[in-house]
Amino acid sequence: MRFFSSPESVDQGEPSWLAVLETVWATLLCWGIVWRSGSLLPVLIPLFVTPLLLLRSAESTAKGARWFAVYLEDKTEVTPTGKPLPFWGLWVPLIIWVTSTATTWMADHLLLNHTDWALFVRAVLVGVVAVWIAMTLAVAGALAGSVVIALTVAFSLAVGAAQSGVMEVAFAWAFTVTLGAVVAGILALLWMGAVAGEGELAIAIVLAGIPWILGVWLRSLGVRLLATLCHPWQGLRAMPGNWRRISWVLDSGYPPELVPGLSFWTPAFSLKEIQAIFHSHGLLRKLFGLLAFLCFFLPAILYRWSLKSTVWLYWPLLFLEAMPEQSNPERVEQWRFALQKGHWEGMRRGLSIVLGSVLWFLLLTAATPWQRLIHVIDARIVLAWQGSVLGMILLTLCIYGVSRFACQVRVLYTLQRLRNINTVVLLLLTMACAFFLFQVRAS
Repeated sequence: MRFFSSPESVDQGEPSWLAVLETVWATLLCWGIVWRSGSLLPVLIPLFVTPLLLLRSAESTAKGARWFAVYLEDKTEVTPTGKPLPFWGLWVPLIIWVTSTATTWMADHLLLNHTDWALFVRAVLVGVVAVWIAMTLAVAGALAGSVVIALTVAFSLAVGAAQSGVMEVAFAWAFTVTLGAVVAGILALLWMGAVAGEGELAIAIVLAGIPWILGVWLRSLGVRLLATLCHPWQGLRAMPGNWRRISWVLDSGYPPELVPGLSFWTPAFSLKEIQAIFHSHGLLRKLFGLLAFLCFFLPAILYRWSLKSTVWLYWPLLFLEAMPEQSNPERVEQWRFALQKGHWEGMRRGLSIVLGSVLWFLLLTAATPWQRLIHVIDARIVLAWQGSVLGMILLTLCIYGVSRFACQVRVLYTLQRLRNINTVVLLLLTMACAFFLFQVRAS
């Protein structure tokens, strides 16, 4: 076990102390925010996004990287004539609906009760944000034909203005619609290569940099989600290993990735490429590199910490273990050696000792918050959870004892199956306890 992770240690699945400390720190920080704010969102949001990582498999990772590489090579481009159905039937209506809805909301909250220049400036800002929203969706969908997108943005702004029902802002809205069409037209010229040189970079950063970066990030998220859903069974089998990797292996020393496995296909959108942009000449290029880092890699770091903060719920997954076929004596011997002296099983035993000590302290101490918790949650669920925890602790210690004897392979298999079953039951009971607690908190 090392102090900091590296690409080599992550590939080998070697745990690091920094990863464990980050898991503890992220959990305490998350619940500290809940305690100070009184809102459950810092806990609920990570719980909903964690399955996206836990269900990742080698097959889904390879497929997602391949899809995104094809997207970067413009092989999935959606054109008005080449792919009319997804262009006109899906993406254009989606852009109009999302942009007009966002414009209506911004108009109702930002433009009312304002006049003169304040109204004019706010309307212009609303128009620019609307253009960014439309272009983000266009980039994410790999849409071609920017002139059509320009008209779509202008139409979306007009629809938003009509839905807002604010008649006194007609002049500002007329200017905003014109500005949206002009901006989208400039973007069309940029994409068609009519403008070249440093001026192109300046205009692209100011007008198209943010929506382009957001569109690429949104595309990467969609690709990862769809690739994960294509291999559900492989994802379920990889879930325990993924959880051990995120909670005990990955730390800040391992660089984040926009799409896992993308480096196998292309060096684009890697942290090294962003660092090269930072070291290049020109303030505009460095600004673009900063925007790319903030959008591509900062959310990945925050996402990693949010996943670690869910250890209070998903910690039973640490005890799930795959068993080799008994017909392969060499693999069986390696597996038994890992259960006896391996890093993972040693950390499981340490966690079992800590859990056992805490649980017995709570059980033997009167008038503790644990006793009050039994009255809040169904007592049967709490008692079943206590029994599952104690069963898991005893099974872990028994596995360690049996693994020291070479003649007890069948007994070891039986104990491991029982621990796997007990772990699944414990995870379900933990989710049930969390559900009841959230219900009490919400009421």
